[in-house]
Amino acid sequence: MTARTERLVFWGAVVAMWAVFEVQAFHTPVLLDDWYQLTWHRHHAFGLASIWEYGHYNYFHFNPRIGDVILMMVNGPRAIHLVATPLVQMAFLPLAFAVIFARWPRPTLRDLSLLVILQTLVWLAMPIPGIVYFYRPFATNYLWAFTTMLGLFAVYRLELARPAGAQRWWLVPLMLPLGWVAGMGNEHTGPTAMIAMAALVWWAWKQKRLRAWMVSGLVGLYIGYPMLFFAPGQHLRYAGMATKASPIKLLAERGLSGTGGITIDFLAEAQLALDVVLVAVLIGLARGGLRELPRKTVVAASAFLAAALGMVGTLFASPTVGERLFFAPVVLFCAALVLFADWLLETPAARRFLVIACTLLFAWQVERMVQVLAEGYAENAHRLSLLAAAPANSVAVIPPYDKYKRSRWWWGDDLQYASLREYVANEVYDLSGIEYDQHLHWSEPTPHDHFVATRTFDPPLSPAEDQKLAPRYIPTFWEWALVQLRRSIAMGPIGDVAGHRLVHYVVDMADSPFADPKHRPIRVLDWTPAALTFIDGRMFDDPNGQPYVRIWAPSMPAGPTDAYVEACGETRQVRLQDDVFDHIGPMIPIDFVCRGTYTTFVCQPDVCWFAGRYWR
Repeated sequence: MTARTERLVFWGAVVAMWAVFEVQAFHTPVLLDDWYQLTWHRHHAFGLASIWEYGHYNYFHFNPRIGDVILMMVNGPRAIHLVATPLVQMAFLPLAFAVIFARWPRPTLRDLSLLVILQTLVWLAMPIPGIVYFYRPFATNYLWAFTTMLGLFAVYRLELARPAGAQRWWLVPLMLPLGWVAGMGNEHTGPTAMIAMAALVWWAWKQKRLRAWMVSGLVGLYIGYPMLFFAPGQHLRYAGMATKASPIKLLAERGLSGTGGITIDFLAEAQLALDVVLVAVLIGLARGGLRELPRKTVVAASAFLAAALGMVGTLFASPTVGERLFFAPVVLFCAALVLFADWLLETPAARRFLVIACTLLFAWQVERMVQVLAEGYAENAHRLSLLAAAPANSVAVIPPYDKYKRSRWWWGDDLQYASLREYVANEVYDLSGIEYDQHLHWSEPTPHDHFVATRTFDPPLSPAEDQKLAPRYIPTFWEWALVQLRRSIAMGPIGDVAGHRLVHYVVDMADSPFADPKHRPIRVLDWTPAALTFIDGRMFDDPNGQPYVRIWAPSMPAGPTDAYVEACGETRQVRLQDDVFDHIGPMIPIDFVCRGTYTTFVCQPDVCWFAGRYWR
């Protein structure tokens, strides 16, 4: 094949890949966290002021990652998503290539083969490739974030691989914000990136290659990551989950078995990608054509493997461990594999296997991603039309998605969560509720009670003035009732009432079937400027499958006298049990007597507290 033909094939493949990503962007449905962005755009005109206001609120009160601000933007005018998202997805491969090989890919069949191999291995090793790439909230917080990190490191890799050049002072003001944005991307990638950046800068200094812009990028990274990790919003999001246990405590609680389990899970997910390369090695050995493995390849691959395991290691001390958090270490793990693939391409038999196998696997994964998302988008569009057509304050009835379960390619049916149905109904469509058109065992039942809020101002407001501040509804889930309170204080209307100061905010449960022998009020949360009181109770199954509502110990009210479970119209008193598994806090046992919602309560002498729900 001539060089000209190779260039045509290379650029034809680039255009085809861009077309796939463009189709996927067009077929991106509104799912889960996307709904919260639609609410923002419903009440704010899109522009720089809106972006700043959203970012400021998130940093101090919610999710401080820069990816969440990007999520708001790509959920704004559709053109932003259609243009920007495919460009970032396209940029990922050449930036990763530059970091791996310290050069840009050339328009040759060999480099095209390496790019296809890299993308195929990354998709194989990722537990949920279709979701990370095409579910906007994951894409912006993980794919966009790590692509930015790759862009930062690519500049250093390319510079240190070429002969020493001029200072390029114009890079200094550019590298500082690039490093800052990379640091603000993700809590789990920052520590390893900071160590790697320090090593690169030290190496440049040792080689008398240190430039001012290198220091600027390092400073940006070392500012951005601490800003993210210590952001005020980290103490509030997920009801303060990040502050409930220190990293050292989490490490101690997980122990060798817990940390080993995370590592094994990562390696198990990466096994398919590793197998492809191992088979190519065996073919090369069988044909006797493998040349000696260069020391440079071994060193570089070892560095990428160490970085991958370093990022996996940060999960040992993380309060959340999910499949999406494997994305960055998967890329680095596959970077090591691609270095070996580059070596294997020198052997004809191994090269034929790698190119054919990865091309077929690549085509199969693209076909699955395109088909699944197109089907989901069509169902999503139908659901949106039904919700938009429903009369105000009515209960909209919708069909479930055919693919309601989560898979490698598809999130699943997001409205299976009762809290999200309530949110979408009230915040996005001014409805009173959303229900499925059939009974579904996998869908969380709508709670049969509701919450009411009482606001107290100093000096007091008149009933008519207070009523003007009342929200459309009070979420019947304590987490979202708390988010609603914090947002109302930070952004109005209750935080900026002229001449009046909010001094007390109470949320109580009303219309509950709970039969309390003492007829005490049921408190959900109690807020004053000095303190916030609520019970943080969550669903939990012990290793034997016994269900509980487990309470975070610091949120437990002082001097509890009794505890209850209400379900299926019956109230039963229960005894609190110790958490012998994770030592998080007391547990309320659940005994199944029917399908539905099990609501739990912990009582003091004069008040009962809503402690959480369990459903099946």
